[in-house]
Amino acid sequence: MITRERAYALRALIEKATVSLPDEDALDGIELFPAWTVGVAYTADTRIRYDGKLYRVVQAHTSQADWTPDATPALYTEVAKPGQGDSPNNPIPYSGNMELIEGKYYSQSGVTYRCTRSTGIPVYNALADLVGIYVEVVA
Repeated sequence: MITRERAYALRALIEKATVSLPDEDALDGIELFPAWTVGVAYTADTRIRYDGKLYRVVQAHTSQADWTPDATPALYTEVAKPGQGDSPNNPIPYSGNMELIEGKYYSQSGVTYRCTRSTGIPVYNALADLVGIYVEVVA
């Protein structure tokens, strides 16, 4: 039987090992990643979980209560499954905190969009507001 202390030590090793997981595998084990917490100094490219989703830290910072991953696209971007977004039948669910990649398909509020120009950074606007700038509606 594993003691509580040993379980905590193993958890630390598991979190350390998750750094090398490709995104596809990481998305299958979101629970393995540390939960987003206020007051933590995050480095760029660190993956954390928040509200059941996996996010990547965009730039180094110390987390604050009003800088949650779902509301701060300058600091976090949601990790999408590889291959998702390659066709209108498999769009990436847009959460309003993602970088848009040219040629990829995204869905929001039951509408599918194709990105016509990469944003280069995560954006927070509704996709409907970005039609003609970064996306087009897929008929």
